[in-house]
Amino acid sequence: MAPLDLALLILFGTLSILGLTASVVCFLKALKVSGHRDGELKMFFWAVGAMTGLIIAGVSVAYILLPIIFPVR
Repeated sequence: MAPLDLALLILFGTLSILGLTASVVCFLKALKVSGHRDGELKMFFWAVGAMTGLIIAGVSVAYILLPIIFPVR
């Protein structure tokens, strides 16, 4: 593995793990706020944060990490 590939693997691997972590935290906060009486707007923004984390993690894995891990020969 080339040094640039290793650097990209570490960078985007960390980014995808952070995205998944942020997604789980935002999802749990959205579930917590959903029980409150006037929490619809807060729940919406937490859900948007969860989806953003999932999108960032998915794009990092699909477009950067998978081609590095499984190169086409």
